[in-house]
Amino acid sequence: MITLLINDPVAEERATDQTVFGGRPSAPQGRLMWPACKACGGAMQFLGQLRSDAPAGPELLLLFMCRNKPGMCSEWHADAGGNAAVVMGTDHLQLVDPPPQAKKALRQIRYGAKLLPIEEAPDYESAAAGWADATGTDLRQLLGQVSDSPAWVEYEEIPNCDACGEPMQFVAQLEQGPDRKTEMNFGGGWAYVFRCGCAARRAKMLWQC
Repeated sequence: MITLLINDPVAEERATDQTVFGGRPSAPQGRLMWPACKACGGAMQFLGQLRSDAPAGPELLLLFMCRNKPGMCSEWHADAGGNAAVVMGTDHLQLVDPPPQAKKALRQIRYGAKLLPIEEAPDYESAAAGWADATGTDLRQLLGQVSDSPAWVEYEEIPNCDACGEPMQFVAQLEQGPDRKTEMNFGGGWAYVFRCGCAARRAKMLWQC
């Protein structure tokens, strides 16, 4: 079944174990070390967090991407170090501030996502178009999907876990966001988030356009 992510405005910024984009990340107190880009060394920008209900309990996948030198840090690649997906627990959450010297580490717009199961659509694009037509809603309000399989822009690109070497499991596919001025930059394409089920608790993100 395809489950769409639909824009759900957030009234205030607070620590939460739910899926939200923009603002500051939520993480257990003292657990998050803000990711730095391997190419330029600068602090990455926090894109958003995805709630994942794993067998061992709920988790948050915190998503970051370098915005210091767009296009120069291979930020689309799962293994180049220009983006990061960090797995966190959901106990004792607090909002985390970026490093003081970071200039592009936060996106000021903040929005949530509600889940909408679509039972009869054969693929993501059909589900998206059918939802937009049925509701008369701008496709900008569609934030992506959490489903069994991704809809690839180019070709299948499932990353392997650095710990166990096995292919990772698909978690979510993301659109750039509801507002053109503050959207995430996936080159006009889609981002893909993966999580490994091994004990190392690893996740990765990539995008295609």
